[in-house]
Amino acid sequence: MQPFDQAPYLVRLCDAPSSLPHDAKAAAEARYARELERLLGGPYEVTAAFDIMSGLEYADTVSDVEKAVALRWQRAASTARDRALSPIGDAEEAYFELRPN
Repeated sequence: MQPFDQAPYLVRLCDAPSSLPHDAKAAAEARYARELERLLGGPYEVTAAFDIMSGLEYADTVSDVEKAVALRWQRAASTARDRALSPIGDAEEAYFELRPN
């Protein structure tokens, strides 16, 4: 696995509790990226799935492959979020943004 800071994408934790220390926020971001990569197959697979998901936002039609990727992404992102935030505790409003690097 590539070091988190060299991944082809960036992860940002948003709307986390203001009392959350910077180190804990960075650790949650790293856990989220690590879980996405584990569930989707690696850093480039995360980027490819994210690109497909981003393209679906304005798509008039969606292929069966795109539907399958969307379902896989939703499941992976949900699981990754839960696992990344579990050590933090009360972070119901928090979410992760992903952006290609």
